[in-house]
Amino acid sequence: MSSQFPAVGHRYLVDFKAFRVQLDFTSETSLTYTGVKPDGSLGGSETVTIKVETIGDDLFLVTWQESDKTTVVHIENYKYCTIITNITNSDLTFEQYHGTFTQIS
Repeated sequence: MSSQFPAVGHRYLVDFKAFRVQLDFTSETSLTYTGVKPDGSLGGSETVTIKVETIGDDLFLVTWQESDKTTVVHIENYKYCTIITNITNSDLTFEQYHGTFTQIS
C-alpha cells in the first residue's frame, strides 16, 4: 500500500459541479484553497493546517478547520482522481459533494 501523500508540491483543480476550487498542497501539513469563479477567474483563498491520514492504496483522509470554524473532511482518491468533501459550516449546516480533480501544476 502506497502511504506517501502524492499531493505535496502540486496544485489541483477540483470540480464538485456545484462549485470549483483549487487546492495547493505546499506540504503534508499546509494547504491553500482558492475558489474558482464560473468564468474561471480565482476568488478568495485561505491557507489552512491539514492533517493527512492514509486509509487505502492511493486513498487519503484530509481534514482541516477554517478561520470561521468551518470544518472540512475530504476523502481523496489519487488512483481515480475523485474526491468527496464533507463540510460542516460555521452555522452547523452540513454539506457533502462528490467531484473529480485534475493536477494543474
